[in-house]
Amino acid sequence: MEREQSQDRMEAVLRLPAARRYSYFLQRVAESGEVWGLDGEGWALALDDAGRDVLPLWPAPEFAAICATRLWAGFKPRAIKLEVLLDNVLPQLAEEEMPVGIFFTPEGQGHPVSARELIEALRAARGPLA
Repeated sequence: MEREQSQDRMEAVLRLPAARRYSYFLQRVAESGEVWGLDGEGWALALDDAGRDVLPLWPAPEFAAICATRLWAGFKPRAIKLEVLLDNVLPQLAEEEMPVGIFFTPEGQGHPVSARELIEALRAARGPLA
């Protein structure tokens, strides 16, 4: 029964518009202290409408895992600590001007955000004491 409820909740979250999934992502990541990417022979990347590489991130491993299909088949969810994301990963992406794709779905829609914008949003979501 609990598994069915969590599956129903997961499906409901996946049906949210991209901007709402972004808000969910910020809240969940601020609470858990980690984000999830897909790792295979390196991190899974997507392409944006302009043909640039995008790093997809999710708020929990189960959301990343259901996206490990097609080009990402064989990739596994891997956690990134929030501190590492804020101090290392996102500053490097900002320098490279690589955007981040927040909370892709199996259909491929994610919320695009710049690395700098994501740093600011995550710091704001964590609150002043973090």
